[in-house]
Amino acid sequence: MPNVSRPKPANPFYAVLIVAGVTFALTATLYGVMSIRMLDMRVAESTGIDAFMEQHGVVLMVFELVMLAILTFVAIGTDDYWMRRGKRDDKKVGQASSLPRKDP
Repeated sequence: MPNVSRPKPANPFYAVLIVAGVTFALTATLYGVMSIRMLDMRVAESTGIDAFMEQHGVVLMVFELVMLAILTFVAIGTDDYWMRRGKRDDKKVGQASSLPRKDP
């Protein structure tokens, strides 16, 4: 059996980090749009998502930044684990393929 290259194991925290980053980017954009809309004197009162962002936008962005920081440290901190796991799995596959095969 030829050596089959297996893909390296992916760190699942990077996928979560991407989702958290995109969420933060959307929240920050929404907060910026809300801030620009508030500069318009003709708008009487914020409604809907603008009102929500006006009341909770800062807290939401700080929470998302804290989550991004935690997830970044966890993702970087677990890289060694995922790399060792990938090497261990490669060794298991290599050992299994080097065993003699019994043909029926």
